[in-house]
Amino acid sequence: MTYRTRLGILVGAVVFFLILAPIVLLYTAGYRYNSKKQHIEKVGIIFVRSRPSGADIYLNGKLRTETTPARLRNLLPGNYTVGITKKNYTLWEKTLPVESERTTFAEGAAIFKNSEPEKIDAPAERVLSSSELKTIEREDQKNFFSNDETAKTDGFEVWVEGKDKHETITRLSGEIRSLVFYNNNGWIIYATDDTINAVERDGRDKRNNVVLASGLDDVSGLAVSSDESIIYFTTTKDGVTTLWKRQLR
Repeated sequence: MTYRTRLGILVGAVVFFLILAPIVLLYTAGYRYNSKKQHIEKVGIIFVRSRPSGADIYLNGKLRTETTPARLRNLLPGNYTVGITKKNYTLWEKTLPVESERTTFAEGAAIFKNSEPEKIDAPAERVLSSSELKTIEREDQKNFFSNDETAKTDGFEVWVEGKDKHETITRLSGEIRSLVFYNNNGWIIYATDDTINAVERDGRDKRNNVVLASGLDDVSGLAVSSDESIIYFTTTKDGVTTLWKRQLR
């Protein structure tokens, strides 16, 4: 190998290093090239947690390898549609913004098992705990207090009140008869005369609203089990009150 050849290889290696090193350093520091904006930007993160955990994650319709809870890293600034689901469960979906060097949190995502209500033949006193029984039989079904917050309804609108807070959650044309908090107060489960729904409080993009049961007869009470895996409710038909349960997860 001649001196000129060796010199050419050395110069080429130095030039290659000088070009590659800044790219590696920028990549390691979290910078990526945005082809849409045609410039380099620092990436952000979406952190997702669901109830139950272990759910599949879709980002802009594409299945990720991670399951909840997870940090979706190296995302260029912009809006991303995040979907969370698992087999035999409902879909939670929301479009969330990502900013440079920031983490966008989606910690209140809840998905619900696809199941039908089951009639309970035993008396409520033998099935429910004292707190569950107190909740389902409470006199005022249109107010529910938990963790210094109160979920309220006037029959057509649902809102949450707290210290210096008044947050409208949803409005309906039909009458709302009962409501309770769910998922660490991140969701509200409410009942009309024939339907039970769960609506999330996260108002970013759209509020996910899930029908848990429909075609019911005169719903008059709601209670969530202590581990939040079951919703109990009562219906009345021809003067007979029946206790039901519906698996949530």
